[in-house]
Order: sequence, then structure tokens, then C-alpha cells
Amino acid sequence: MRVSRTAHRRSWRAAAALAAALVGLAVPGPGAGTASAAGDGGASSRISSDGRIITTIFGSGSGRGSGGRRTTSVRAYWSTFSAAQVSYILQVASVDPAVAGHPVVRELAARAAAGTIDDITVQYRVLDGRATGEVRLVPATPGSTSSWSSQMVTVLPGLRATFSPPGGLPVPVGEPVFISFAPAVWNQVVDRTLTSRGVSARVRAWPVRFEVRTGDPATVGQVLRCPGAGRAFDPTVPRTPARQSVEPGVCSVTYRSRTGGPGRPDAWLGDIIVWWWAEWTTDGRRWRPLGEIPKLSLLRRSVSEVRTQLEARP
Repeated sequence: MRVSRTAHRRSWRAAAALAAALVGLAVPGPGAGTASAAGDGGASSRISSDGRIITTIFGSGSGRGSGGRRTTSVRAYWSTFSAAQVSYILQVASVDPAVAGHPVVRELAARAAAGTIDDITVQYRVLDGRATGEVRLVPATPGSTSSWSSQMVTVLPGLRATFSPPGGLPVPVGEPVFISFAPAVWNQVVDRTLTSRGVSARVRAWPVRFEVRTGDPATVGQVLRCPGAGRAFDPTVPRTPARQSVEPGVCSVTYRSRTGGPGRPDAWLGDIIVWWWAEWTTDGRRWRPLGEIPKLSLLRRSVSEVRTQLEARP
């Protein structure tokens, strides 16, 4: 099938724009992860760049060093986006139509609408230490334990937020949108144990805070930071949504730009990052901190203009 010059030019522009958006990202070495706790005897636990907790129990003679062997430099490899990097790309997409039109960004929007965003990870290609602009979606690695490697991979779950107005309804411009997590969702604890060769390593994590970016181009760079689970809108109390939105414990955002119409998408694509605190132990008494782990989900909202009765008069 032949591709028209116009379609090819649009594809090239989208790839070039996404490559430009990648400029300045810290490009890790192949297999590199974020800082993590040091090993404890015959075990170690760390956080990978894509937010997985990698816990390993070493067997006798399984050295963790190179043993003096020479290593070969890897020129090209695929690296996984962190939650912060995906969030950055989405913010660029909200003001750059070329990035918003990239196939990967469009696929992210479609998965956000379908609620299947936790099933995939986003990767970018690195050549000679520089991002090339090539991006792909791959299936997310499930949590598993491998007996031959004595390794446990812990993947934190995505948490489903509660919205008011509900997620399927258009949001009026200027009206607050309440974002919160139900107690049963927020208070969960991930707790896993790997036992091998007489050693047990236990990992646990729980959510502590979350951040919201709306994707509205009028609010690029603005981040709502919530120290807890937030609080849902209560329709039974005699206070307006505007009054409730500024009360303690409430987390709400306001959209300033409508969607739809010439040159505008049918929904703004933002994100919610839930930060988890993680720690691990080998004796059940002394817990070593692994730090905070971001877990990203996409926020897709349509926004409409609501005209008052006075404005609607001829």
C-alpha cells in the first residue's frame, strides 16, 4: 500500500516532535534503575526505572560483581519511560498537536478511555546514549517469582480514582472536579515474600499521596498535589461544589478550556500519579526504605461551555 506524501510528512513531523520532546530526558544505561536500598547479606531489593520492585536472593558463589571481566558497550537498546517521563510527554502533547498526533500518544488516549492503561509500558529507543525519538508500547511485565534466579518482581497495582462529576460526563468550564480514592482502595498494602536457600526477603508498599495534571493547555505546568486520599463531593450537605472544593482534605481541579471544535481534541489527556512508599526486610524487624514509587494512570476528560440564561438571550 502506498503512503501519500502528506501522510508521510505528518508521520515524520509527529516523530520529530516527539523526539524533540525527549531532548533533555536523563537517558539511563541499559538495565539501569533508580536508587534503592543496599543488599542485606544474601539478598537485595531495588526499584527499577519503570517502578517495579526487584527483589533477589543470591545463591552461594553467585557474585554480584563483574569479577574483573571486560564488559562490552551496548550501542542500542530500549529503555522504559518512568511515570514522570510519560507525564512530561503528555504535557507536551497538550500544547503541541504534532506530539498529540503521534500513534503512541493516540494509543495511550484510547487505552485511557478503555481503562486498559495498566496492561502496557512505554519504551523509547536509545542509540549511542541519545534518544532517537522512536517509541513503542509493550506488554507490562507481571509480578512473578523465578526459582532459577531466586528473583521476585513486584508490580504495584493501578488505583481507580473516584470523580465528581463522574468520568463519563463532560465537565463544565470553571466547575471543580473532585478527585479522591475510596478507603478500601487507598488503604490497601502490597505485601510479598520471597524465600530461597534459607533466606526470606519481604517487601511491602502502600499509597501515601497523589498528583494530578489535567492536560488542559491553559494549565500546563500546574500540578495538584494531594497529601492523602482526597475527599469526595458530598451532595447531601448544603454547600456548593465551589465551597466544598476548598475545604481541608479535598482535592479538586478546574478546567479552563473546552474540548471539541476546530483544532481541539474531544478530550484533554492528563494524568494522575499515585506515590507509594516501599520498604523491605530480611528479618521482619528492621525495615529498610526503598523510597517512593510513582504509579501513573491517565486522566481523560471532555470539557463543555455552559451558557447562563442571561448569555443565552438573543
